[in-house]
Amino acid sequence: MVVPQTATVEQRLLEALKRGDLEGYLRALSDTHVLVFGSRRLADAGLDDPKAPLGLVQDIAGQRKVYAVTPDQTVDPGPHFVYYAMTLRTMLRKCAPLTWQLVVNQGSDHEGRIPVKKLASWVDGHPDEIRPFSDYGNRLTAAERWPRDGALAVALACGAHLAVQNEVPWNAIGHVYNDYPADVRLLREGWNITEYDHWRSAVDGLLTGPGSAAEAARQDPAVAGHLGAMRKDGVWEAEPGRGGPDVRAWDYGRAVNLSRWAAATKLCDADEARETVEQIGRLAAEIYRDWREYSAGYVLGRLLHFGDADRSKYYRSVRKVHRILAEDPASPWRTLNLEDAGN
Repeated sequence: MVVPQTATVEQRLLEALKRGDLEGYLRALSDTHVLVFGSRRLADAGLDDPKAPLGLVQDIAGQRKVYAVTPDQTVDPGPHFVYYAMTLRTMLRKCAPLTWQLVVNQGSDHEGRIPVKKLASWVDGHPDEIRPFSDYGNRLTAAERWPRDGALAVALACGAHLAVQNEVPWNAIGHVYNDYPADVRLLREGWNITEYDHWRSAVDGLLTGPGSAAEAARQDPAVAGHLGAMRKDGVWEAEPGRGGPDVRAWDYGRAVNLSRWAAATKLCDADEARETVEQIGRLAAEIYRDWREYSAGYVLGRLLHFGDADRSKYYRSVRKVHRILAEDPASPWRTLNLEDAGN
């Protein structure tokens, strides 16, 4: 069987397994990253140490194993374990000593068990096949195991700018966003959030009042230039009798992702994260008529937040994300109506 280019990683793994094709199996894994289970205690103790070790599991027969899942196969690892994102190459470097077996998506119909020596030999022989983390970003992805319709999906789509920018599924509230150490570091360094109360205060601050960029939108002399560029590029469409777009979308989009990060790092439970995201969707649906108007508000809010007066630093990147979401047939902005977040 010829596997279509649009096949998921899991479909490619299954077809390779049916063929007995280890080369094809590893090639499918090399196109993505895997998530490896590790100790939460060690992760919390070693967040400042990128070489913090991962524990290996030893089964009753004494075989040492590294258990990994592909991004769409995550499950709740429980209170004591977390996920680390790795390529096949970084896995070999981090999971020492090299005396183990890699178990991929245990219990699935595409489960793979690969001796580390075969894995290392393939990686050494295919240095250009493994997609590096530096290649990630500016791609629209969705989690197959999460719905792509309904009020929650619409609300999650309010955070799609950052999801595309980071190349994470736009439609999931799960146990990872990138991986546990990266998500914790982002909250700590980007938002000064290290505990639940910090997160709750930050989200509530984004959802109340006129928005962090609203005052700047009224006073910043660069606004006219921003709107002119956005109109020229098709990001915003001026209408008689209406001013520039409401910039609260910038805060709403970040609040959606703050909720996803909080759930991923266990600062809050998934139910509270979901309820918060649904609240954000309802607020957005009250203000914006459609996704284009919402996105224009997000873009303008981002430019004002960062003080990018000449649009030399932050405009091109967010314009690219806007176009992906506006034009890709699989985009939630093409398949969902923003007004449905209020239902």
